[in-house]
Amino acid sequence: MNKYLVIVLSLCFQFVNAQKEPNTTYQFLKKIDDINYLNDAKNKSAIDSLHLIIDKNSNDTIKGYFYRIEAKFLINQLEHDAALKSLDKSIAFYKNANHSLGIIKSMMNKGGVLYQKGEAKKATQEYVNALAIAEKKGYKNEIAALYKNIGLVYYSQGKTKEALAYNNKALVIFNQLQSKKDIAATYVNIGNCYFDDYQPQNALLNYNKALELSKETNDNQTIAKLYNNIGSVYINDLQDTIKGIDYLLDALAIKKQMNNQNDLIIQYNNIAAVYLDIKKYDLALSYNDKAFELASKSGNLEELINVYDTYALINSAKKDFKKAYDYHKLYSKAKDSLLNIDNLKAVEEINTKYQTAEKEKQLLQKEAEAKKKTTTIIILSLLAFFIAIVGFLIYRQQRLKNLQQKQEFELQSAIAQIENQNKLHEQRLAISRDLHDNIGAQLTFIISSVENLKFGFPTMENSIKNHLTKISDFTKTTIVELRDTIWAMNANEFTFDDLSSRIYNFIEKAQSVKENTAFKFSVDDSLKNSKFSSLEGVNLYRTIQEAVNNAIKYADATEVSVQVKPNENGITIEISDNGKGFDIDTIDLGNGIVNMQKRIEEIGGVFKIQSELNKGTQITISLNK
Repeated sequence: MNKYLVIVLSLCFQFVNAQKEPNTTYQFLKKIDDINYLNDAKNKSAIDSLHLIIDKNSNDTIKGYFYRIEAKFLINQLEHDAALKSLDKSIAFYKNANHSLGIIKSMMNKGGVLYQKGEAKKATQEYVNALAIAEKKGYKNEIAALYKNIGLVYYSQGKTKEALAYNNKALVIFNQLQSKKDIAATYVNIGNCYFDDYQPQNALLNYNKALELSKETNDNQTIAKLYNNIGSVYINDLQDTIKGIDYLLDALAIKKQMNNQNDLIIQYNNIAAVYLDIKKYDLALSYNDKAFELASKSGNLEELINVYDTYALINSAKKDFKKAYDYHKLYSKAKDSLLNIDNLKAVEEINTKYQTAEKEKQLLQKEAEAKKKTTTIIILSLLAFFIAIVGFLIYRQQRLKNLQQKQEFELQSAIAQIENQNKLHEQRLAISRDLHDNIGAQLTFIISSVENLKFGFPTMENSIKNHLTKISDFTKTTIVELRDTIWAMNANEFTFDDLSSRIYNFIEKAQSVKENTAFKFSVDDSLKNSKFSSLEGVNLYRTIQEAVNNAIKYADATEVSVQVKPNENGITIEISDNGKGFDIDTIDLGNGIVNMQKRIEEIGGVFKIQSELNKGTQITISLNK
């Protein structure tokens, strides 16, 4: 017999004699919860035994706790619909007992199950309702946990900016509470956001913080998750597939020991995707089959999407295009079901309702008072001016009609503007996703193909190898430019802090190419929070990038400086070098300089260039803000 099953059955027999002492009953349930027997399907008989005892002899608080434990068992066995029923019973019993903390915890678990089933709207509503209770009662730990969970829903919808905001709010509270496990879990979520925003170093920084804390607390579940995420960074962004696979297999070994079915789905699928990339198709199919078996059983829509996508890619690589097409149809259908526009709007709508609840109450109260005053005025007017009532009502009616028509016109204009903005934003999101999913994948395939050619033909002439290396380098540069474009398309506005991170990355790469060249980049503190539109931000970044490139390629400079400082009317940006310079009056300006000038003039700025032979070049950009 399973050792945990023996423990639980033993507790059941002791439990019968402890029914008249609620505190003792709670301690028995706590022991069962803490021994982590819930991951083993063989313990179902222990759950059933407790079921009979709890239903007959316990108060509502104990019943609420038991059904929450039962739901955890069912979740780990991928029986999500049964888990939801148990959680509804748990919430009902906790409400009968007026046990606020129990209600919140069961609602949090219910939101997690709904999220796994792909029902983002219902999950967000459950989290928001639980958050209202937690804030009213002042439960800091639960408030932070709910911030983290709401951030996770935003992350699943591709809104990494909102996800980061909620996770950072959670991190502040968890740090105050010194809760290492929760701090580690929050660092994992923050790292995921940076990973999706193509910031691998920031992602690794947060993952390693979480890993250090998880090892201190022996939290194997989070350690396994981190091994998987770190492996993904090495594979996708740092181009170290071997090291990445080692991390993924370490994660799989831990998850097998814990027997958490949902985590195993994700891990099997991730490993299948990696083996697909390195053309080990049989291994890829083997791991993906295991993921499909578990995902089908659980009805986990989010993970089924990834499994179908991997099947389509494997069959396409094996040139079985019929199967690839069939799996792609399944992938598209599941994805449309999970990520439809109504779902995105619903999540945003629920959060907005929560944030503005108090304001709406105040507005309703003011409207009620205003209506009361209007009624009083009308009655007094009828009494005081009975003779002129007909004329007054006609005048008042016409005036109200005109005002209403004006308000309706303004409202229709505002609605039309909002709808246009929403459509434009949705189009930008769709374009950026297409660029990332299609063009990005194709460029990555080109790099992989070129590298395979180089290593597949060791006797190839050096000139051909050099040419292939240039193609690979150019494609990698194109991917970087593509990521910059996606970054720009997904932002409505920029600050110098946003631009600084991109410019620092570019300068670091330039430094690696020109080791003898010193680069300096500085922004005045008073300007760091200055805001720019998407067009302004992109044009400034491209102009600075082109100017630094010119200094590296043509000027033979040993020093390149980029300085941003305020002036009387706005902002001045100076890019200078100590290179060989040129005579502006006798040389034809190239397309690069002409394009820089057009970019700055397009955003209402002034572009000036000064250069002398052997005295370097200085470019000055002035913007009125």
